[in-house]
This record gives sequence, structure tokens and C-alpha cells, in this order.
Amino acid sequence: MEPEKKDDRVAAANAHWAARFIANGTSYSDFQATMARITTWDDWCREWGRTGQYYERLAQEAEAAGSNVTAGEAWRRAALCWHWGKFVFVDDLDQQRAAHDRTVACFRRGAAALTPPAEPVRIPYGTTTLPAYLRIPGTSDKPPVVIMMPGLDSVKEELQATAEYLLARGLAVIAIDGPGQGEAEYELPIEPAYERVATAVADYLEGRDDVDPARIGGFGVSLGGYYAARAAAYEPRLKAVVALAGPYQWSLDWDILPPQTRATFQHRSGAATESEAREKAAQLTLEDAAARITTPLLVAAGGRDRLVPAHHAERLAREAPGAELMLYPDGSHGLTNHAFESRSKMADWLAARL
Repeated sequence: MEPEKKDDRVAAANAHWAARFIANGTSYSDFQATMARITTWDDWCREWGRTGQYYERLAQEAEAAGSNVTAGEAWRRAALCWHWGKFVFVDDLDQQRAAHDRTVACFRRGAAALTPPAEPVRIPYGTTTLPAYLRIPGTSDKPPVVIMMPGLDSVKEELQATAEYLLARGLAVIAIDGPGQGEAEYELPIEPAYERVATAVADYLEGRDDVDPARIGGFGVSLGGYYAARAAAYEPRLKAVVALAGPYQWSLDWDILPPQTRATFQHRSGAATESEAREKAAQLTLEDAAARITTPLLVAAGGRDRLVPAHHAERLAREAPGAELMLYPDGSHGLTNHAFESRSKMADWLAARL
């Protein structure tokens, strides 16, 4: 009997994001087992939730046995599964929100068991606050700190796999959910001028005595790569920035984006129609910002990126005076098929400049 054919959105999700899921902490066997249960897109959020519930049970059993390290790891694995269920699932917003609430709750329960622990903090921003996780290595009294910026569908919890590379090199990290991202997406739409977020975080860091606010770096992935470049252009307190797989202008390749990605942007930008979403995507542009980037900027990209083609990175690297290009010809989106090598190089680059 032939296996049941996946619908186009499930097939696209498998093609675009398999390496990302595994590089960011979900095991290959969990990915395979979960995907085997998903035939139609309607199954997506529910089935990733089933895998998340499995790890919730493991976490509860470990806590009952006093095995707190095991419990913490299980809670964080559960959080990732719930995150994968909701990350581009905007077809059923009630189901999506419930899955995201579980992402946040599970990770919070496992955050203290990380080494170093992840401290939940709130960043004053306008009339509200933005949620973030701050992690500080014990290698020096006041280490440099890197602001970690998620993309369209990633969140502060997912960024922790990359954070480990920075922490290992003595850099503190603060991963944030900005407007349109994670916990903030229900209150604030996507913000093209993301330097406002970077400024808010830099202001917050100046009020702490356990990091060095004179040595702040930036890192962003996917749409977060655009955000990081914007921040480099307009927030002078950032001393070195990595823009990974970020678009130069989000609307240039709108038609090649997966349907889930276009729908997710439409929802998180507050656009009423896809036509309006395309117009809002055009506002995310580095046309005026690129020439202002004199801060050291590492532009990292993959030559086989099917979401943000390499021409975006090449153009930014040409136009930004402070930029250098790190291009992997066979690299996928976010370089997740070269995760160890690329993340090590990006972390080394930041550590050398901070």
C-alpha cells in the first residue's frame, strides 16, 4: 500500500524547514515520527502538539523523581514542539494561540535548568513591554551582550540553540520577542523600523550592572536578519552585527514565498488582504539604511536559500560600507544545513569584535 500523499503545504513545510527543526533542537526521530502522522495542513498544529505532550509527560515524571536536569530538557523539547505547531499555522487562530501559550509555559519551566539559566525579563517599549530571555555566562564580571532578533516565524525560545555558540565564547545573550513576534505578536504588528526595538533593549541593558552596555552586538536570522541590519544602521550602541539570511527588501521575492509564510506575514503585519500584505512587505527595505551601516556587519547567506535568495545578501554587502559577506554556495535558509560551521564562525566573528 502506497503512503498517503501529503498536501502541498505539508510538502512545502518539509522541504523548507526540516533542517531548521533539527538544527534548533528537535531530534530527527521526533521530526520523522511527527511528519509521518501529518497528511493535511489541518493536522499540523495538532500533531506537533501530540509530540509536545509526550515531552510534557516525561518532564512531569522527571520532576516527580527529583531529576531536575532531565525535566528541564524535556520541558524545553516540549516547548519547541508546540512552537513548530504554531509557527506558521494561522488557519485556526484559537488552536495557534493555545499552542503558543504552551510554548511559553513549557520553556519557562525549563529555563532555569539551562547553563547558564535563562532569566525572563521585560523590556520597556512605548506603552508596553517586550518579553525576553537574558543569559549571562560566568566567564567575566561584565561580559559583552548580543541582542538576538527572531524572524517572521521564530521566537526567543527557538534562538537558544544559536545562543549556545555565543555563550560558549563568553558573550551574554538577550533574545527578544519584538513587535509581531512570539508573545508580542498578539499586541503589536510587525515593525519595519526595528531599530526602535534595538534602542529599547540597549536602554534596558544600560540599567543592568552584570553586562557591559559599551559592548553590545546584534544577531538576527531570516526576517530578523533584516531587523539586525536596520538596527546596525540606526542604533550606534551596536558595535558589531550579524545579519543571517535576511531580506534586503521583503517584497522583492514575495511570489516565491511558501503560502504559509505569506499568510503568516499578512496576519502578523495586520494586513486585511494579501495585496495589502505585499504593500506592507515593501516597507521592510534597506534601500535608505544600507549606506548608513558603518558598524562592522557580517552578512551571512546560503546560495540555495529558497525563501530569501542570495541576491539580497549580496546587495546588502555591496551597499553597506561596514559589511563583509559570508556566502555558502550550497547553504539553505538560515544555513541550517551548515549549522555547526556557520554558527561557530558567526560566534567567533562577534566575539572578536566585542
